[in-house]
Amino acid sequence: MTFTRRGLCAATLSAGLLLQACEYCLIERSPEAERLLQDQTVLTRSPVSIQVMGMSCPKCVSNVDIQLMRVNGVKKAQIDMGTGVVSVDIDTSAKVTRAALAKAVDDSGLTVTEIKDS
Repeated sequence: MTFTRRGLCAATLSAGLLLQACEYCLIERSPEAERLLQDQTVLTRSPVSIQVMGMSCPKCVSNVDIQLMRVNGVKKAQIDMGTGVVSVDIDTSAKVTRAALAKAVDDSGLTVTEIKDS
């Protein structure tokens, strides 16, 4: 398993924006997340539902939103912090992959456990 250092002591500088995760500094990347990071399946239906583990504060929500909106073809992301579910509207002609969405969540400092298209 892969562990990634996260938290106030670790910040991500990505495309000119400084993103800081919340106080949780060690998040275990699940085997499912590892698989999704490699999954080049193109999503053909919208919206897409993403289950995210570790979303515990508004900063987490903001980081996920910022990273998802950077993915070419993502039109809108609606995030429910309480359930950890993110509903993403995509442009299906943009050929968005599961890996691209999983990487966006990973880049936000959290881990994805499931991606389902409608």
